[in-house]
Amino acid sequence: MTDQENLQTQKNLFDIYSGILFNNQEFTPGEKAEITYDFSCPEYQTLIERYGIDKIAGEGTAFQRAERLLHWMSPRLTHKGDYDNHVPVNALDLLEYSLDNPEQGINCVNKAKILAECCLALGIYARRVYIMPYSPYDGDNHVVTEIYDGAMGKWIMIDPTVDGYFADEEGRPLSVLELRDRFAHQEFAALLTGEDSADNLSILPEKHMDLLAYFCKNLFRIGVDLHNGFGDGDREALWLIPAGYETKKAILANIAYRMRHYPAGKEALEKWRGQVEAQPEPVPRAPSLLTAPPQ
Repeated sequence: MTDQENLQTQKNLFDIYSGILFNNQEFTPGEKAEITYDFSCPEYQTLIERYGIDKIAGEGTAFQRAERLLHWMSPRLTHKGDYDNHVPVNALDLLEYSLDNPEQGINCVNKAKILAECCLALGIYARRVYIMPYSPYDGDNHVVTEIYDGAMGKWIMIDPTVDGYFADEEGRPLSVLELRDRFAHQEFAALLTGEDSADNLSILPEKHMDLLAYFCKNLFRIGVDLHNGFGDGDREALWLIPAGYETKKAILANIAYRMRHYPAGKEALEKWRGQVEAQPEPVPRAPSLLTAPPQ
């Protein structure tokens, strides 16, 4: 396949995925909840002292500081989609395991956790956000980080897996929900990685069309960590669920799909299936969960 043929294929996929979002713009009206952020974890000081993240982040707005952290860590962490999550899920253990060690890659959920904790350690509101596809026959999803920038008065999505963030035609960084809305209407959104310049935004959508299609695919259903602090011991996700979508049914179909295609993980998948079957339908949450300023 030529580069031009691949580009057209990615454009076609983007059209399909953006059409799915267009037809599912509304979320099920849900209950409100308050996301918590812990800035007092004693491990943060160790994180600062060991990696000098306070100096790396420097001065400026929350977004400017978080972007420096993003570009510091992202190129130095190898991606491994099938990483088995055996390292304790916190920035100290994960950085020790994977930073500058290409043989020991980690996945997006752990990269997003590292970045969120580095930001929290420096007093920046940060959280891990899960973005999920529509199809139950899709074995892939993605996890990113969102930070709150008081100067702009908004949440901003930053992704340590692709080392970048999305912006509108004026260069204004976008949140997860803003990106979802723009994709649904096929409005301008450019991915700026650490290698891109904001001086010519118009060329970036086509340059990164494969990643635009990838994000568009995964922006159907959205989750966020309820508690955000050091470690993963109190992990609980809250979900924005598109209207009419049967989450539990789709998850069980996805597990069955994975069992057919990834038989090596059958034991873990069977355990997951049992857990899902024993649980009630996930509680939908109000979209304001992701737009409201942190309290």
